[in-house]
Amino acid sequence: MIIVQIFSRKNHLILFLFVSIVLTASSCTGDKTGKKVKKSSEKKQSLVVRDWNKYPAIVERNTQAEVIALGDVHGGYERLVDLLSVGGLIRKDQRSQVGYSWSGGNKILVCTGDTIDKGDRSLDVLDLLMALQAQAPGDGGEVVVTLGNHEVEFLADPMNKKAEEFRTELQKRGITPEAISNGEQPYGAWMMNRPFAARINDWFFAHGGNTSGRTISELAKGFREAVDRGDWGSAFLIGDDSLLEAQKWWEGNGDSTALLDAYLGALGVRHIAFGHDPGAFHKKGVIEEAKDGRIFLIDVGMSPAIDYSKGALLIIQSAGKTTVARSLDAAGNKIELWLSAGQ
Repeated sequence: MIIVQIFSRKNHLILFLFVSIVLTASSCTGDKTGKKVKKSSEKKQSLVVRDWNKYPAIVERNTQAEVIALGDVHGGYERLVDLLSVGGLIRKDQRSQVGYSWSGGNKILVCTGDTIDKGDRSLDVLDLLMALQAQAPGDGGEVVVTLGNHEVEFLADPMNKKAEEFRTELQKRGITPEAISNGEQPYGAWMMNRPFAARINDWFFAHGGNTSGRTISELAKGFREAVDRGDWGSAFLIGDDSLLEAQKWWEGNGDSTALLDAYLGALGVRHIAFGHDPGAFHKKGVIEEAKDGRIFLIDVGMSPAIDYSKGALLIIQSAGKTTVARSLDAAGNKIELWLSAGQ
């Protein structure tokens, strides 16, 4: 009897230790990049209650205005200023708190996220984009900034490994990282109200671009559900195959053209423009198109921390049934990437 009791207690101890180890190991999720974010089941309360009518999950616009897309800035403030100046979107303005004002008229600027981390001037980037977003409607224009995986990972876990530079900036300004991820600061509230993606005419803009064949309404629904429950670490948002995180998703396991046509058909568009993966096609540091204009990769590694280039914009102009897509680099060089006439 004594032997049985000792054996039973030993088994209970082993079981207790095993369960404790499993629970501790599962308290965080990680990936091959070394990031850590709070596990999906750890929801957190935010001071921001999102007004989905004012801040939709996916921005949708139909316009004849010129559309300009910008990829990952990653704290590269000076290069952002130079690039937007060359593109005619900003001008120096001493009366502006950020030193610049919107000069793009009725144009629409779309930034596909990853404004923060890596570079050392992420807050200046945010200040400028927030100011331009407020100014542009006065001239009939618009600035749309969608979320990237870096913004969402920060909201999920402000102490994640990728955010070291951003945390340093915040601390220099006397802002705690948790104040941003809880929505206690204007930066946090602004970040939490960014859209998941944007559909402008027959173009779809998103950080990583992988829709997994979902429709716009399905993507919007999944995003709203994750945000409403405070689940910024959700696999739907930043899982390996998500819209913000996936890489080389367009290659598929078979006919990549058929895959893309299915994805485009579900979205009701003809093109997907995305960042996240600089140099994923053939050349680093330049905007490239592939599959007869079905996809455009716009992350050119413009942050000094990456330094593949000094930046480039994707410029989309439509006139009647003709659409032309060009790249414009920081030196003012233009390259025609794609032309559609009479379709």
